Amino acid sequence: MRSLHRILVLLMMLALAACGGEGGNQARDRQGRGGGRNAAAVPVKVEKVARREISNYILANTTLEAFQWVDVRSRTSGQVVSILKEEGDPVRVGSVLARLDAEAARLQVTQMEVAYQDARRTFQRDEKMYQQKLVSDERFENSKAQLDRTFAQLEQAKLNLSYTTISSPVEGTLTIRSVEVGNMVTNNLVVFSVADFDPLLARIRIPEKNIGKVAVGQGARIQVESAPDRIFGGHVKMISPVVDPESGTIKVTIEIPGGGDGLLRPGMFASVYIITETHEDALVIPKKSLVLEGEGNQIFIYKENKESGMGKATRRKVEVGFADNEWLEVLSGISDTDRVITVGQEGLRPGTAVRLVGAGAVASGGSKGERDSTSASGRMGGDRNGQHGDGAGNRGLSGASVSDSEAIKGLQERMFGRFPDLKKAYEEQLKKDPELATNLGKWRAFLGQMREKGVLPARRGG
Repeated sequence: MRSLHRILVLLMMLALAACGGEGGNQARDRQGRGGGRNAAAVPVKVEKVARREISNYILANTTLEAFQWVDVRSRTSGQVVSILKEEGDPVRVGSVLARLDAEAARLQVTQMEVAYQDARRTFQRDEKMYQQKLVSDERFENSKAQLDRTFAQLEQAKLNLSYTTISSPVEGTLTIRSVEVGNMVTNNLVVFSVADFDPLLARIRIPEKNIGKVAVGQGARIQVESAPDRIFGGHVKMISPVVDPESGTIKVTIEIPGGGDGLLRPGMFASVYIITETHEDALVIPKKSLVLEGEGNQIFIYKENKESGMGKATRRKVEVGFADNEWLEVLSGISDTDRVITVGQEGLRPGTAVRLVGAGAVASGGSKGERDSTSASGRMGGDRNGQHGDGAGNRGLSGASVSDSEAIKGLQERMFGRFPDLKKAYEEQLKKDPELATNLGKWRAFLGQMREKGVLPARRGG
């Protein structure tokens, strides 16, 4: 009996342990399922809609030119004995740039002065005798001719002496020095170049269809690669009266007063924007907020939930007007109080939970322990079944789990129609790397490569 009693007690304890374990597993399963539903919000950056002036323009690229560029040539032969100006030095009209050996020229001047003085005394004597009828007309004329000849030779010798001093014919900046001390120069050899940088000129060509939009005095803006954050002002100085029959373009000369505060140089590559129309107090958004996926011009608006401190993404289709390098005018679809998502909008869906960068990744609902469990699950890459939540990078699904391949397929359906070259490049890359169709990280890296190659429009500020 005692043995039977012990057996019954042991069976009851095992049954209770089994019930407790099953209940514990069920609780953990419920907690795990609850944690799967609490996906982390997508981090984004936003900017408030702004009002500013924005203009429409005609864009052309060219190289800047000096208002005046002069090659200074040697006007006599000789050896360079001194150089008084260096490249970059400002010069005035008559500023001495260099000197040549002048000994031979000075000696020639001295000889011509002696000959001239001798001819002058002879002429004076013959003139007195001619007045007294003591010399013939022929002798008097020869004496006068000799005086004139020696005077001309003296002046030529003085001129040759002046040529040994090389001076600037214009005011500006010394741009090129082509000789060294000790060099022998010949007549008509280019030894210096001087340019006037104020103003600078930009000669561009515009299509003949735009000629009605351009007039003398019209404003222009100039940008160069050496100062990408600066915009230099200019205006239309001249418009050619003829159209090039081969290119169908018209030459327009832009004048840039002040030489761009010394930052611009002749030869610089420049982008010239001729302003054709300006809208004051326009509603604008950053260009980088446009969404590549989808038809038309679309953006995402950030809507904040004040109770939870989180937000959600709302898609808007906008009508656009003027555009410049950074800003886009919006004619309809948003208001002054909206905040647009400028970073992180790729792959978003309407209603996706989002958070501002730096605000902290807080899961929606559940206890702190459940939120920590969910975040850890996202960082590890998914649950036991290999499904990835938002933590794996599928940011546009409002907490719904979806595979990388499904997310990639959805993006491809929207992008291949707009960018046919992207599809060709994708198919070629897929042959080399089949994981490109199922790995979202590789897909995004592929899109980045396509932007660098110009297949997709470049995104800035991301």
